[in-house]
Amino acid sequence: MSMKVMKWSLRALIAVTVVLLVVNTVLGIGLIAVDMLFGGVYLMQRNKCDRRQLHRLDLMHRF
Repeated sequence: MSMKVMKWSLRALIAVTVVLLVVNTVLGIGLIAVDMLFGGVYLMQRNKCDRRQLHRLDLMHRF
């Protein structure tokens, strides 16, 4: 997947999560977990790192 598609998919997923948090809290909280996983994959692809380096990525400050 290209980085532009991944970046805009992540942004769209975050926007849907925010809307769901307002409308339906339970689904919104569940989608936060999906956002974090997809965000981690995006960061690994962007930084070209593997699992051994994943603990060095600061996920919360990137969002």
